[in-house]
Amino acid sequence: MNAKETFKKIREKTAKFIEYLRGLEDKQKKIIMWAVVGILGLIMGIFWVKSVMYKLENLKSIDFNLPQIETTTELENNTQIEVNNLSETQNQINNQQ
Repeated sequence: MNAKETFKKIREKTAKFIEYLRGLEDKQKKIIMWAVVGILGLIMGIFWVKSVMYKLENLKSIDFNLPQIETTTELENNTQIEVNNLSETQNQINNQQ
């Protein structure tokens, strides 16, 4: 059996199956269509979940260079240092006068 004969048999079987589907009632056609859509949706969903899991696992190894956020105590300390610096500057100005 060569490729032409094999292709011809596949085409004949496909044509018979399509004629069978055309002969069904609309309700049966809709059931078949939604079953196919559901199965394809499940398959794509499985691949999507696997892809997300893989990406989340690899996310741990990525080094994000995010800026450091100052906490309230760090801000209070910086404010106190700035106030001290202002006081020192004011004292220096007063001493020069």
